[in-house]
Amino acid sequence: MWHVLEFHAMPDRRLLAAIALSLLTHVLAVSSPAWRLPFESDEPEKASLLDVHLVSPPNPPPAPAIAHPKPHPKATKQSRPAITPPELLAETPTDIAVLVGADSATAEASAPSMPPVAVEPLPPPLRAPKREITWPRQGHIRFVVTRGEQGFILGVSVHSWEHDEAHYSIRTVTETTGLVSFFKRLKIVQVSVGTIGPAGLAPQEFHVERDGKLAEGARFDNEAQLVTLTDGGLKRRDDSLAEGAQDLLSHLYQFGLVEKQQRFELMIATGKKYASYAYELVGQETLATRFGDVPTLHYRTPPMPGEQTTEIWLAPDFRNLPVRIRFIDRSGDIYDQNADEIEMDGKMITSRGSS
Repeated sequence: MWHVLEFHAMPDRRLLAAIALSLLTHVLAVSSPAWRLPFESDEPEKASLLDVHLVSPPNPPPAPAIAHPKPHPKATKQSRPAITPPELLAETPTDIAVLVGADSATAEASAPSMPPVAVEPLPPPLRAPKREITWPRQGHIRFVVTRGEQGFILGVSVHSWEHDEAHYSIRTVTETTGLVSFFKRLKIVQVSVGTIGPAGLAPQEFHVERDGKLAEGARFDNEAQLVTLTDGGLKRRDDSLAEGAQDLLSHLYQFGLVEKQQRFELMIATGKKYASYAYELVGQETLATRFGDVPTLHYRTPPMPGEQTTEIWLAPDFRNLPVRIRFIDRSGDIYDQNADEIEMDGKMITSRGSS
């Protein structure tokens, strides 16, 4: 009898081992809060250069010689004063002083015969109105991370941020939970810091930590117009910094700060790669969440056979924050992040289990 029980127990242990191996494979597939990006090319696109040549203006034609009347030897009347040609009046010191901003007293002294000219003061230069930043100054979003259409839970990812309308900092912490963490514990941290301007977010530093160890990253140098990819804090290579370039984390919040478009094209630095990709507006959709139905704007990278796809759902009612992020890899496996808690400026807007 005991031999029979042992015979049936062996397949059960093998089945558990197979399940554990499958779960471990699923966990290892999770590499970042935003997963991987579907790059269109391995090499960064070269910015087109505008070829400019300076051409000297043509030499002006020689001024016509002024014919002076010959004096009449027998003239008895007083000669009239010489008349200055109109084209020379336009070059008097008074007019030149007005153009270059010279002192008015000096100009009048140099041409006492000219009547004073009333000059209207120039209006102050127009300044672009300060764009209102709708992004909450402080907050966090808690995402549940799942795999597959059935929504097998892998872990959670918490996005937190703060800004003062001039500088920003975003941090995400993604961890395995539940049964998955029993087989494999993973903790991935992403950090993006930079400035906020008229064009939205301008990253300066991005890095990834895996289980407490510094991994890939990117540094943005606006003065040198370079983006430097790093690995463990060490430089890997430099690329030309494109206007509006983002990192893997900042681009998720850049969408909410700029004017909505039918198509976004960006250069993204993940730390491992720096390449061009695009998002297209799929349309307006109502998303079912744990805190009710939420109207969203659905963006997606153009689907291509054999390529990865990334999708983002922005919630206008929640200041255009992302409430869902989906990644579909080349094999068709689906990884989802669905928000189940949102806090903005110290106020809990939603909570787990609310309706």
